[in-house]
Amino acid sequence: MNTEKIFEGPGQSSMETYVIEIVIIMVISFLLGYFFCALIRKSQKKRIQRLKKENQALKNELSLNKEVEVKG
Repeated sequence: MNTEKIFEGPGQSSMETYVIEIVIIMVISFLLGYFFCALIRKSQKKRIQRLKKENQALKNELSLNKEVEVKG
């Protein structure tokens, strides 16, 4: 089995090859992450709007209850 020793250098390939490979891997992972983030954001947009409306309704109800307590 032909293994590379980390502290002795990059082996048969040049350091430039390794840097290019790492950059390619990072770019692909960034694009995949961005794509999946956009999918999640798109699918959750309706749910966010519904929860915002529900939150506003509960805030209104809470403020009405406080006004009744203050007057009562």
